[in-house]
Amino acid sequence: MSLTGNLEKQIRRHIIGQSLDFYAVTPPGMASQCARELAALPEPIEVEGVETGGVNFHGRLTALYQANLRVRTASRFLLRLARFKATNFRQLTKQCGAVPWAWHLPPGVVPACKVTARQSRLYHSQAIAEHVGKAITAYWRAQEALPMETPAQTLYLRLDHDLVTLSLDSSGDHLYRRGLKTHGGQAPLRENLAAAILGLAGYDPAHPLLDPMCGAGTFALEAALWAKGIPPGSYRSFAFMHWPCFRPKQWQYIKIKANNELKRLPKPSIYAADLDEEACHRLAACVARHQLDDAVVVRQGDFFDLTPPPGEAGHPPSTGLIVLNPPYGLRLAPGDRLEAFYRRLGRKLAADFIGWQVALIVPNPRLIGTQPYPTRSIPLRHGGLAVSLLIGRVGH
Repeated sequence: MSLTGNLEKQIRRHIIGQSLDFYAVTPPGMASQCARELAALPEPIEVEGVETGGVNFHGRLTALYQANLRVRTASRFLLRLARFKATNFRQLTKQCGAVPWAWHLPPGVVPACKVTARQSRLYHSQAIAEHVGKAITAYWRAQEALPMETPAQTLYLRLDHDLVTLSLDSSGDHLYRRGLKTHGGQAPLRENLAAAILGLAGYDPAHPLLDPMCGAGTFALEAALWAKGIPPGSYRSFAFMHWPCFRPKQWQYIKIKANNELKRLPKPSIYAADLDEEACHRLAACVARHQLDDAVVVRQGDFFDLTPPPGEAGHPPSTGLIVLNPPYGLRLAPGDRLEAFYRRLGRKLAADFIGWQVALIVPNPRLIGTQPYPTRSIPLRHGGLAVSLLIGRVGH
């Protein structure tokens, strides 16, 4: 196949005009939420199956654009390129060399190859990646395309019982990197995990949200995007923008349609606070910079001194959601001190937040029973740690 001549026609026929296979990579336990988000996209897709770590789905290329732009809970989206059997390096090299890379990659680009192998005769990840790289380099040489290192692209190769699945990463940077927050915090919560927690807790933008141990403000910022109808990918770029099949006009049309859905809120209903004054200054600056001040109010203060924000006519709101991810240092404290802290937290909620829905992260199963109201526990992973999310409503 020549890189010149009928390449554009082939891309239109085999990529633009076809239903393609995709895979959404998700944090553990979040695949079902991601599948619901995919099903709600404005672009028609077909969800094939939900797995522990992700979702298989089909759609046109524009569905991939929409998924990267709009889905809040995914880690990244992959385009399936090929499936074949390989029991030795000769077969692997031959099959990889037969993939029409010119349809998918900028001329001369050899992607980084990330390999996972399970119960296969080929199992050495580095050797597998090296053979794949050599096969793609040989492909480009046959096309008289000079090798290039940029723009960076990543290929995922999975070997399972000698069956190879090749997938090209469409997202680039991990999707939790929204491009919104330039400040950090101590053990910050990833944005896609925060979005998933908000969904699990039943966040409704029509009701107040309180994030009283906000740290870097991930919960507050995610809720603000949600409340204002801002797609989470609005502030960043993606790897697919460098693909030969990328159509800038289609992408601009999709973004314009999304921008038409944005809302200007009459008053803020998201309240963020923290003991750390500097953290509050950084979050407030981020809120102002991205014009989210109609959604979020930031105040410095101690959670144990806070009361619910006022509702209409000065009365406290009858319902709302309070999200709590206590500071990382508390997660490392001795067990007795930690348990005492969470029991004190529960007493504060029971005294001042009756009727509120609560989403509370606890770092140890021993802490699940510390709250004086009924909760359900959901296992999560946060920063490589196994934690539990407690969801419940503070009773009378």
